[in-house]
Amino acid sequence: MTSTKKELLLETALNLFNEHGFHNTGIDMVQSVSGVSKTTMYKYFKSKDELILEVLRMRHDRFSEWMDDRVAEFSKSYPDKPCGKLRAMFDALNEWIQRDSFCGCNFINACAEFTCCNHPIHKLATEHKLSTQSYIENLLNEANIPQSKELSVQIALLMDGAIVYAHTVGQKEAAAIAKDMMVVLLEAVACK
Repeated sequence: MTSTKKELLLETALNLFNEHGFHNTGIDMVQSVSGVSKTTMYKYFKSKDELILEVLRMRHDRFSEWMDDRVAEFSKSYPDKPCGKLRAMFDALNEWIQRDSFCGCNFINACAEFTCCNHPIHKLATEHKLSTQSYIENLLNEANIPQSKELSVQIALLMDGAIVYAHTVGQKEAAAIAKDMMVVLLEAVACK
């Protein structure tokens, strides 16, 4: 029962942070919407920052699992392409951006609201982004693409750019555009 209340608090906080932002979502709002008592809430989370960190950890785990699953599924569309999983990654990104619930990236939003690079929330968001870059580098290595470290940075920039552009100006085709840009980039290093 106790873990259920903690999960309820995390789910509620995630939804409210997505809808209102981190700073605009008060701890009282999370408590009220979740229906969990303040005593129980503070049993699990001693501060709002602690709650945000736990929400972001949960989001990182879910996103990583979701991306793996979607890349595996979408890569079936590219059976003869050595860079099929990289293409599939952008197809997954496009699927996410097309959702009505799309509110941008929790980690980009966290960095925008917690601008000090030494703040624990900013640091955790940075770790997520570096993890994504590492994921891309692994896909590049798996496809035997040279210059994987440099290319992983460039492709991560295309991904985050697509997310930001879709969120800020409503460009729902941002991931498809970024995918086309990635293909041109990869073709320059002979990945068809």
